[in-house]
Amino acid sequence: MTTLILASELTAGTPKIRDLVANEPKGLILIIPTASRGEGWEPIYEKHYQPFEEMGYTTEEFDLNGKTPAEVAEKLGQASAIYVCGGNTFVLMEHMRKSGFADQIAKRIEEGLVYIGSSAGVVAATPDIMYAAALDDPSKADLKSFEGLNLLPYAVIPHMDHVDYGGACKSLYDRMVEKGYWVQPLNDDQVIHVKGDQITIV
Repeated sequence: MTTLILASELTAGTPKIRDLVANEPKGLILIIPTASRGEGWEPIYEKHYQPFEEMGYTTEEFDLNGKTPAEVAEKLGQASAIYVCGGNTFVLMEHMRKSGFADQIAKRIEEGLVYIGSSAGVVAATPDIMYAAALDDPSKADLKSFEGLNLLPYAVIPHMDHVDYGGACKSLYDRMVEKGYWVQPLNDDQVIHVKGDQITIV
């Protein structure tokens, strides 16, 4: 059964993520730092690894940059969950496509892999990531298409109440609504939970 857990911000969302994975099988969770490295920062153990270890997972870093489809298939086959870090959405999507991740992830999720993402990891799950150009620099990536993973049926704008990014996110939300887009705003302490065909905001 499809399970997605999409948090605007990982630290604020961690208590809710912990509750949502309580009954999920625990095993290997792949921490995917591709988007963060696209912005020049590294995930830190206490924030990005330790919380998942405390939930019962074994963590392993898996950067999609430079990976082959065979390597991605092997690693996704070993994992019970993935966590896709925030950062630059366009860099993330570039390597999701080049590595074959984008072609494989939906099937693995249907087979039971839990997709957990925050910020860029949320936007990547939507049908089209072009709207993220209002927040991220698309010129950092080499993309021929802005199609997302299509794991969600609508756009999501995270960080709506963020002290630094909230103003830009609210402006983007207003523009998209005015143009008739189907868009979900998400505060930093909110999480989208997809279980099968049901989508709830926690």
